[in-house]
Amino acid sequence: MQTFTGRLIKSPIGRKLTLSIVLFSSIITLLTTGFQLVNDYKGDVDRISRQFTSIEKVNLDVLAASIWVIDERLINTQLNGLIQLPDITYISINDDSGQIWIAGTPTPENTIEKSFELFYSSGSDSIPVGTLLVQADLKAVYDKLLDRAIIILLSNAIKTFIVAGFILFLVWYFVTRHLHSLSQYCQQIDLDAPAIPLTFDKNHKKEDEFQQVSHAINDMQNQIRRSFSELKKSKQELQESLADRERLLELETSYKDELARQVKERTQELEQSLLVLKRAQEVLVEQEKMAALGGLVSGVAHEINTPIGICLTAASSQLIHIQELIKLIHSENATLEEINSILEEYQESCELIVSNITRASTLIQKFKTVAAQQSLEEKRSFNLKQSLVENHEAMKILFGEQHVDVQFDLDPDLDITANQSLLKQIITNILSNAYSHAFKQMENGIILIKAQLKEDQLHISIQDNGSGISKEASTHIFEPFYTTNRSQGGTGLGLSAAFNAATLLKGNIKFEPESDLGGASFLISFPVTVPHHDSGTDFLPETFS
Repeated sequence: MQTFTGRLIKSPIGRKLTLSIVLFSSIITLLTTGFQLVNDYKGDVDRISRQFTSIEKVNLDVLAASIWVIDERLINTQLNGLIQLPDITYISINDDSGQIWIAGTPTPENTIEKSFELFYSSGSDSIPVGTLLVQADLKAVYDKLLDRAIIILLSNAIKTFIVAGFILFLVWYFVTRHLHSLSQYCQQIDLDAPAIPLTFDKNHKKEDEFQQVSHAINDMQNQIRRSFSELKKSKQELQESLADRERLLELETSYKDELARQVKERTQELEQSLLVLKRAQEVLVEQEKMAALGGLVSGVAHEINTPIGICLTAASSQLIHIQELIKLIHSENATLEEINSILEEYQESCELIVSNITRASTLIQKFKTVAAQQSLEEKRSFNLKQSLVENHEAMKILFGEQHVDVQFDLDPDLDITANQSLLKQIITNILSNAYSHAFKQMENGIILIKAQLKEDQLHISIQDNGSGISKEASTHIFEPFYTTNRSQGGTGLGLSAAFNAATLLKGNIKFEPESDLGGASFLISFPVTVPHHDSGTDFLPETFS
């Protein structure tokens, strides 16, 4: 028994085979276990993500409405309902006034959290009212994965060692001991001595592969003895062939090295070109962003100069602090006190920006409220020509020193049903823009207003004989805060407001580059209802000064 065990353990092939089986099985076990654990983890994380998605789809609008009306009972009820969801451990709501609602206990680590902005919908506007923070604990997920990993690894380890031991015995019994006999026989072969046939211990009556091997080796030994002399003769030829093969391998290796070098050089060139293209793209995008940002900041600063000016100063200070912080971090003499000092200044700048942006947002919100009230005015019937004349007369008071002939070419009996306030806003802003820009250094200004009804669609054309609008400026005239007369008090909101009003009328306003009078021309179109319309009425243009 000891001899059998000793041979079994000392067998090199058996040990290698056993070690290979153990290693391979261990690797497969680790891979499959890792794959299974990753899938389980992804499944748990996906389940938590679906919880977040469900909260986003179902609860955000209700929470926003509750925060808008500050319904404490409804907010707490919804928080208590959300905290009962699986895996959800902590929920908090921060509204714009600084009030906080909390459910659950926050966990500092091993969590997944997501923040949602809450918007209250009022008509076509979405008003931010607060932020919802949802946190899910991953500790239970990790504990479950650890338990499963331990069970899988232990069970597979036991199974692997049992199978490896059994295979080791089979290999020794059916293979290794015969190979040992074969190796001893081969060591005793002497071509000068008489041939001794090779035989193996038979395990059964039928011939197996080792018996076939013994017959083959015996036949081979006879052939070797007969061809030994021939082998000596062919040895030199074989050595020459091997030398030729080595030379070919060297040539192949050198070719592969050269090819790899060329591929590496080309790859580096392509990477460099791609890097240059990415940098150029980033520069173009940044330039476009800065151009748009500059126009917006310039317009807003004219209307709410004080808060935005303070924000700009604070933002510039932040940029300097960031640059100082970057230099300080990359320097060898950086200290924690210096970094904290810069961060405190950066925090003060942030607080200054937040307070002034809040002030500016309040002003803008008031403006939006007024605009929304105006746009929500109910439609009513009125005489189009009378309304246009009244709009012009009311606007003309602001430009009393200018003499401009205003001509009307439309049916004096045309009555329409529409939002008169929005139409007044469009006409007033276009005429005011003409008075402000078109007739500088001109004495005989003319404005022609035409109106025509086509299939319940009203088309109003307003053109003048002024200096016109340049091609460059015509692409920006409907943008908010764009003006060529900012130094003299222009806000850049007139044509933008007209464009918005036309949109609220479910119509559009376009700038026409060509005009019968030679100046600027605007075409307004929107649907109307005509309570009384007589298309056969003849009318002549009228002129007002």
